[in-house]
Amino acid sequence: MKETAMHSSRSTQRLVTIPMLAAVAFILQYLEFPIPLMPSFLKLDFSTLPALIGGLMYGPVAGIIVEVLKNAMHMLFKNTDGLLIGELANVVAGASFILVAVSMQRLGQGRKGFLIGLSLGTLLMSAVMALANAFFLLPAYAALYQMPMDTLLSTFGANSVWSLVLYGIVPFNIFKGAMLSLVAYPVYVKLASRLSPRATN
Repeated sequence: MKETAMHSSRSTQRLVTIPMLAAVAFILQYLEFPIPLMPSFLKLDFSTLPALIGGLMYGPVAGIIVEVLKNAMHMLFKNTDGLLIGELANVVAGASFILVAVSMQRLGQGRKGFLIGLSLGTLLMSAVMALANAFFLLPAYAALYQMPMDTLLSTFGANSVWSLVLYGIVPFNIFKGAMLSLVAYPVYVKLASRLSPRATN
C-alpha cells in the first residue's frame, strides 16, 4: 500500500514537473543570441537545460518530452511563418544531446558518467545535426521558400551544402554543446542527490 502511494505521488510529481520545465525552457528559448563568425540563422540559447534536468530526474524520455512540449509552445506562440523546420531541428538536436548525457550518467552512476555523457552528447548532436542539415533541413528550407539551393547557400556565404555544414553547423553545435555542458555540470553537482537515486559522487 505504501509503495503504491509513493508510486502515485511520483507519477503526480512527474505530471506537474515536466510541463513546468517545458514552460521554463520555452522562456529561455526567447533569450537567444547570435554567435560571432557563425551563420546568422544559428542562435544559441540555453533552453535545453531544463529538458536535461527533466531527463536526469525522470529518465531520457522525460527530457525529450520536455523538448517536444517546448517546441510545440514555440510553434504556437512565436513561430511567425508557420513552418515546423526550426522546431523539428531543435527537437532533434536537444533529444540527441539529452539521450546520451542522461543515459551515460545513469550507466556511470555519477559525475564521471555525466561528464562523459555531456561530451558524447555534444559529439552526437553535432554529427546528427550535420547529417540532418545536409540531407533534410537545408533542402526543406530551400523548397519551402521556393529558393534554389545555391541562392540559399549564398546568403550564408557558402558555396556548397557541405561547406556550410562543416564550417558552420558542426562548429556551432560543438560550441553549443560545450556551453550547455559548462552550465549543466555545476547544476548537476549541486542538485545530484535530488535529481536521481543513481547520482553519486
